[in-house]
Amino acid sequence: MFWDENAQTFRAFQPVTIDNSRLAHPLADETAALDIGANNLVACTTTTGTQLLYEGRDLFERFRETTHEIARLQSKLREGRYSSNRIRHLYRQRTKRRDHAQDALARDLIERLHSEGVSTVYVGALGDVLETSWSVEANAKTHNFWAFGRFVKRLACTAEEYGMAVEARTEAWTSQECPRCGSTTDTVRHQDTLTCSCGFEGHADLTASRTFLLRQLDDTQLRLMAQPVRFEWDDHDWSETSHSHRPKEVRTNPQVASVGR
Repeated sequence: MFWDENAQTFRAFQPVTIDNSRLAHPLADETAALDIGANNLVACTTTTGTQLLYEGRDLFERFRETTHEIARLQSKLREGRYSSNRIRHLYRQRTKRRDHAQDALARDLIERLHSEGVSTVYVGALGDVLETSWSVEANAKTHNFWAFGRFVKRLACTAEEYGMAVEARTEAWTSQECPRCGSTTDTVRHQDTLTCSCGFEGHADLTASRTFLLRQLDDTQLRLMAQPVRFEWDDHDWSETSHSHRPKEVRTNPQVASVGR
């Protein structure tokens, strides 16, 4: 036990032992690829035909609102002062909120992939993100909000519990590549939609995760993509619900799944 000066509270850590018999190995030898971002935190495609989308706009907006409030309070500090109890509290609150959502996402995603028989998960290398789509906003989202490196470490640690491997590979230009004609120059992204002059239109992040997955496979044939599902964060859990009974699920554009290379 120790005293946390910033939080003004005592903290204690208790080691526990868990039954890992059911986590020893994945159920099969399937593969998954992840496109990681901020508007959509994770877009995932697997060789089983599953596509998952974890939405992050609300989280990012709350993160940005807190950041603006921190900046406002800092602007009112007396000369020579750089922080205050209120500012430190907001920093802690902002980080805890993000980390909680990240950790829950890693757990939810890995458990779902394990049940699909996935043994290897590919994630894009951070350098590719900065090289192909750098901007002030993208940099803020990648480093400050999403904390890409932290999330990948959490993902890898959780995957290890289930006997799964996480590997970083280049994903350069997957967000711009048309899955129909292969062009990276004739495509246009507008918010969540990727369009191409060849006539293709689909969900940009799901398309990117599918293209990324195809690059890792010797066999370029994937099983027919299932209807993608969107997950939303309610400050406690990531909800995946049926289209007819639970309104928190929003089905995404199925055209991504139907277009071949």
